[in-house]
Amino acid sequence: MRQISLAEAKPGMILARHIMSSNGNILLAPDITLTGEYIRKLAMLKVLTLFVKDPDHPDISTAEYISIQTQQRALSILDTTLKRIVRGETFAPDAVDGIAADIVEDLLSHSGLTIHLSGILTHDDDTLAHSLNCSIYSAILARLAGFSIPQIKEITSGALLHDVGKMWIDKAILNKPGPLTNKEFAIIKLHPEDGFKALIAKRWELSSLVAHMAWQHHERMNGLGYPRKLRGDEILSYARLLAITDVYEAITVNRPYRRAMDPEMIYDTMVTGLGTEFDVDFGQLFLSKLAIYIPGMRVNLSTGETAIVAAIPENTPRQPIVRLIAHPDGSPYTPPKEIALAEYPKIRILSTKL
Repeated sequence: MRQISLAEAKPGMILARHIMSSNGNILLAPDITLTGEYIRKLAMLKVLTLFVKDPDHPDISTAEYISIQTQQRALSILDTTLKRIVRGETFAPDAVDGIAADIVEDLLSHSGLTIHLSGILTHDDDTLAHSLNCSIYSAILARLAGFSIPQIKEITSGALLHDVGKMWIDKAILNKPGPLTNKEFAIIKLHPEDGFKALIAKRWELSSLVAHMAWQHHERMNGLGYPRKLRGDEILSYARLLAITDVYEAITVNRPYRRAMDPEMIYDTMVTGLGTEFDVDFGQLFLSKLAIYIPGMRVNLSTGETAIVAAIPENTPRQPIVRLIAHPDGSPYTPPKEIALAEYPKIRILSTKL
């Protein structure tokens, strides 16, 4: 299995994973053969990447973090909840808490977890997919940080609802392809407080910590965040954790105004933010488990060889096991040869291709 961009999709390729709409409806199921018509419709729906079977390397795959059933329920419940909130209607916090518990239970079934996008929804700045992805990352980080199971479920609920304030922002601003004006950015900066006000209204049914995660997820350790310019320990620990996963999720996907960052730049951005934007302890823990390469990804090595990422070691996630498939002159390895990059520190990944 490998992840490809939609631009690389060709008729005859076979899907390896479900493709879902933003509200959880299944568009295409695994084992379906792509056709030109399917590809055109996926483009119209702004599907950016997909997983296909690789007949040359059928053994390479990565387990999904959460089941397809949990993904569907999460998106459906989140879609309904956010729409009801923005219309000023009553909503059921216990439904969100329930799906947060399901997400955590799914994650607990994995013996070890690295942090990467494989197995999570890809999107183009869609609030639902972004929120679900953030909830998964946040649950993983909270588990690594030693929070109790009830706390992890609470953090997951907060991550699911952290961007509810964006529901009042004009889509033309959220999806603007160019730089925002000062006035437009001022509107964007209202969403944490708008989200907090909407959630705190349910203070008898919803944890106030969940509401404060919405209010504080754009605050920064150096006090340069918004909306209240809190700094350091003035920021709730849950929100300090969410700030890391929120930024990471945002820079790993395409946005209307920029392409997703390349893997090494993603890592460098997170490292640079330690202590200024991000909590150092949570940030270092996050980075220690961050896998920036995806199994099935084709990579070019500093040796001139071409390889495919075969697996991600839990202890050295930035240094994957790669399968060499071509020599520097382009001739194929027969048979392919696997090496663990952690054992060859002089060999680096220079570039990638999904």
